[in-house]
Amino acid sequence: MLDHDIPALLVNATGDPRTLYAGAEAMREQWPSSRLLTVEGARQHGLYGEFGNACVDGRVNAYLRTGRLPAHDLTCEA
Repeated sequence: MLDHDIPALLVNATGDPRTLYAGAEAMREQWPSSRLLTVEGARQHGLYGEFGNACVDGRVNAYLRTGRLPAHDLTCEA
């Protein structure tokens, strides 16, 4: 268990065999101030920028530009 809450944007794919989605869900529970951006059906690890998913790229770019996390967890389709 972590001692501190981290306001982070977590991005994870539901079908990636290298970074299991259950781990992202567990991390989100440990960090209540974080937000989880779920990519439904994606099987690749590199989701931001590399594969051109407009939903993911837009959400991550907005966070990087403003430093503000989304108000709630989000889901994008692969």
